[in-house]
Amino acid sequence: MKYVLGLLFEYKYYKNPANIKIFSNNQLIDDIDLTEDINLKNIQIADDNISLYNWCKKWRGLTVEGTDSASELQIPDKSFIYTLDETIVKNSIRIEVTNNNTNYSNGFMTRWSSVTFHEIFLIPTYYLNFENYSAFAEKNRQIKNNIPKYPIIPTETYSLIWPNEGRIVKNGKLMASTANWRKWKKGGSFSFELPIIEYIHEKGLKILGPLNYEQLLEKEKRRLITNTSMPLYFEYLKLINTQNETT
Repeated sequence: MKYVLGLLFEYKYYKNPANIKIFSNNQLIDDIDLTEDINLKNIQIADDNISLYNWCKKWRGLTVEGTDSASELQIPDKSFIYTLDETIVKNSIRIEVTNNNTNYSNGFMTRWSSVTFHEIFLIPTYYLNFENYSAFAEKNRQIKNNIPKYPIIPTETYSLIWPNEGRIVKNGKLMASTANWRKWKKGGSFSFELPIIEYIHEKGLKILGPLNYEQLLEKEKRRLITNTSMPLYFEYLKLINTQNETT
């Protein structure tokens, strides 16, 4: 089985290029010099996939988060997409940012370059077929509904999110954090490492875990929330329904 790894981030250029290195299982995947801004843009996806948009509306109500309709997105205008063999999708995805570009002088700084990560996702190519993705979402919903003592409310703070988990574990619990990597506008050099875990309830499925996953309590009770806006990202990135691998 092959996996697709995707990184979507903003970048504000100042003075000199920043550099981002991406590793999977300590193997270098890419070495990127950032020589110009990467900005956010609003996109309107052509409404020619009725099943996809109806599905998004059904699962998210009337809107996709942060937009006015189920077919609109705000997304970085450049993406970094990689197809990985499962043999190197093992322990973690590590991101190293080298970025020391400022006008710091005599204790003052007014300009600098920055990186803001919006999404990092990891997904088997099999689930880039929308029918497979939709079936998997329904399967996980049924699992939660059929477990009498499963803590359904609030699911966002208890379940893992797939395929773009972006939270952190603190005091044994899942939580969002302003000190996390996701949507944190950050200057200077930094690095972070996202664990790759095998989903307990789906043998062989490797997923991104939250930071500090090893500290998470009651791992055996954690199910998945399938992110219902990611198919729109995949559609825009021309990924969805282009892969249908089972091995």
